[in-house]
Amino acid sequence: MKPAGFILKIDQLGRIVIPKPLRKKYDLELGDSLELFNEDDGILMKKYCMTCAFCGNDDNLTKFKEKTVCENCLKELKEL
Repeated sequence: MKPAGFILKIDQLGRIVIPKPLRKKYDLELGDSLELFNEDDGILMKKYCMTCAFCGNDDNLTKFKEKTVCENCLKELKEL
């Protein structure tokens, strides 16, 4: 991982503030969700993007029984 040049402190509630240059660079807006991943040497944080549970597509998504499914996979499921 490449250092970003920022040192952040965790407040009493466990929060950090993501500096504005990083929010701008990664197109993070108020209300966006972030996904955290455990890595061997630390924590990886990515902007959360809903994708199809089957193919990973992020276009034309529909919720089906707690899963997100794209239009193409939904069509294939109906043909089964």
